[in-house]
Amino acid sequence: MDLVQAGQGRGDQGRDAITAAAAAFADRGRGLAGQPEAAARAVAQLEFATEELRRNPRFAPIPDGVRREMLLARTEARDALGIAEAAPSEQVVGALLAAARALRAGAPAAAARALPAPLFRPGGERSVARLAEIGPLPQASIATALLGRQLERLDAESSWVGALPDETGGSRITTFGLGGNQGLGY
Repeated sequence: MDLVQAGQGRGDQGRDAITAAAAAFADRGRGLAGQPEAAARAVAQLEFATEELRRNPRFAPIPDGVRREMLLARTEARDALGIAEAAPSEQVVGALLAAARALRAGAPAAAARALPAPLFRPGGERSVARLAEIGPLPQASIATALLGRQLERLDAESSWVGALPDETGGSRITTFGLGGNQGLGY
């Protein structure tokens, strides 16, 4: 899945989507105005990140308050684009990424086909037009910034529950034998 542009990700889709969404929605998403491809990708990142918080146990240390903020942000973005409230995130992400790819390729008709009704209201060309006029999304800006700061905090404190050492940037290991102490390196 192409949640971030080539060369911008670290290879971890959850973290990449969170980081990219925080950047896209900075300043209430003003940078997305008139940029339907970027708006489609940003909302797909927001959808993906929100779903990752729910299903990926790796993100268990993220506080419930931040999770609620992300759910509100997803609702705000769905309302702005006319995405059905009960639409499965996987379908929404897939449709938005397909529309983004089509727009990047200069194929607005293919983008319109990627956003069908009733998943998107009104669907088609009018939904593509809504991407270009997404408007300010203050909740998305707040929530993605909060989530980004939580990732930074967890990294700095090495507080990832059950995380692998390379996920936290540390090199902590557990030694076995006498004492069973934790140490750095070998």
